[in-house]
Amino acid sequence: MAKIKIIYEEESVLFAKYYHPQSDDYLEYRTKILIKDSGKTPVHLKLKFDGILPSYAPMPPNEHTIKAKSILDLNVKIVRWLKKYGYIQI
Repeated sequence: MAKIKIIYEEESVLFAKYYHPQSDDYLEYRTKILIKDSGKTPVHLKLKFDGILPSYAPMPPNEHTIKAKSILDLNVKIVRWLKKYGYIQI
């Protein structure tokens, strides 16, 4: 059985704003994207909260992992996950 290899790895920051006209609440997550060479869901995104807690807006989980088939699918899942808590990606 062949060992799965990581072909791409990147660390970045994801910012999201609470979607309300009178709110200035933002979230900041440290992210790590891993792309593997095989598997059913080769794209993995690990999110870890790294910022100031929102004052009035609901708080998503501090750590979360999203798995996807492709980068485009991953982007759709990120937008959907943030929207569930009332945030939009900026």
